[in-house]
Amino acid sequence: MYLDIPYTLTRSNADLYVEQVGPEDGPIIFYLHGGPGYNSHSFRDLIGEDLVRYRMIYADQRGSGRSYASADFTINDLADDIQTILDTLEIESASLLAHGFGAQIAIRAAGTSPTRISGLILVSPWFSMPLLTRTLQRLAATLSGRVEQALPPEEILDATGAPDPAEVIAQAFEWVKPKQLFDTLEFPNPAARLRLEYSDSTALLGPHDSGELIDPWELDALAELDRLSLPLVILAGKDDRTVVPDQLEAGLRRTPGALMSLLEGGHYPWLDDPETFLNLLGKITDRPRE
Repeated sequence: MYLDIPYTLTRSNADLYVEQVGPEDGPIIFYLHGGPGYNSHSFRDLIGEDLVRYRMIYADQRGSGRSYASADFTINDLADDIQTILDTLEIESASLLAHGFGAQIAIRAAGTSPTRISGLILVSPWFSMPLLTRTLQRLAATLSGRVEQALPPEEILDATGAPDPAEVIAQAFEWVKPKQLFDTLEFPNPAARLRLEYSDSTALLGPHDSGELIDPWELDALAELDRLSLPLVILAGKDDRTVVPDQLEAGLRRTPGALMSLLEGGHYPWLDDPETFLNLLGKITDRPRE
């Protein structure tokens, strides 16, 4: 039986919007979108037709997209929401396909509910939000003519005396608008950016007075990687400067046994190199579990 069912799940301080799409007996993939504050609409809209062999779970995270949060929340709430959704859909376990910021949630969920997660596929993962703030600050310093104020890369992984991530990102966004920074780092191909922006323009959003994630720029999953025992695969666009090289190098130091592939393109490799992305996803999901 082929499923295409939308749900709204009510739990503590949140209404979660979820879509279950695909053959009931297909490999189960739970898609975790980036952000914080984005949605799952564009992924399904732009590549969902090529994922018909999978039983896909598309969920907007609480406080994002079509999901509502009546109070501020933590990364633990986002990880717990995964288990709630799996319970409601009567799914024993699923692979998590996490993009960008979604890697933070996937890694936390794998640590707190390892029996419910069969594997992690992290696409252009942001392992460390403090690390990302410094990448953004260096670019903002360059674009605004403040090169002498750019944080050197060697300070990035040294927490001792490191500046507060909230202050670093506030400085970067004061110098250069956030969209310009992310567009510069994420999109080597303007056509891919335009496709994504068009898809985003058709997305439905929830209430504007929703709760927000607490201290998102403080989140750092690098230490949690050491404790993971699940299969881990990392896919990244080789021209995604939010990830390459800083995030990749930091993550691979912690997970030397992870499988990793670089694809053509930027932060959204399924837009720049869909054939390779789908090929690799098929090989990953078809791989026998140890």
